[in-house]
Amino acid sequence: MQPLFTFNQDEAKKAGPSGASESGAYTGIIRTALFTTSRDANSKSESMEFSLDADVGPINFLRVSYVGRDGNPLQGGNAMIQAIMGLTGVKALHATEQVNSQNETEYHCKELEGKPIGFVLQKVLYTKNNGSDGYRFEIRQAFGTKTRKTYKEGIEGLPAETVDKLVETLSDKDERQQAGCGPAGGPAGNQQRSMLGGQQNQQQPQSNLHRAASGGRNQQQPPVQDFDDDIPF
Repeated sequence: MQPLFTFNQDEAKKAGPSGASESGAYTGIIRTALFTTSRDANSKSESMEFSLDADVGPINFLRVSYVGRDGNPLQGGNAMIQAIMGLTGVKALHATEQVNSQNETEYHCKELEGKPIGFVLQKVLYTKNNGSDGYRFEIRQAFGTKTRKTYKEGIEGLPAETVDKLVETLSDKDERQQAGCGPAGGPAGNQQRSMLGGQQNQQQPQSNLHRAASGGRNQQQPPVQDFDDDIPF
């Protein structure tokens, strides 16, 4: 009789929860880097979304917004993407159109995919559309996987201190709504979230992302959300 399973020791070691579950510093390889636009037809926001094969398992939906809802650049987001480029040694980013298994159009940043990176992630609690609790992660800092230095620390020859200091003071952010206030959104309900598809192309045909992918201009200064922290770059 043909067995349904044969023992694999390496796979057995992976049993249990995987991926990030708490705020902290994580290192890994960028599996996918996507340029994304908002699902909201009234929003002009543009972002990059990362999936990370981290030391603790896969971490998905790490979004860096570099253009706001009003179409204006977000300084914090652009700084973060520039830092990621510096840490990975990439000089320019381009949007490469690709159709996924669901027949949706995605815009991949091939220059960053497969690159090692470290992220300090903050856990954000939110209320799902169905009223239940959920959580996502926001990128608060990027750092080198071998040195644990930020781009600023690396380029200026400074000791690796920023990441550890940030992690020591980092706490979860609670964006959950009180009963009767409605859902706060998040990966399940946030209209600014990514996941490119045909509907997005129809809603925002004139976005910078689509112009770049069609040859209108190179996406050379792309980048994380509009942070209000004081982390220097």
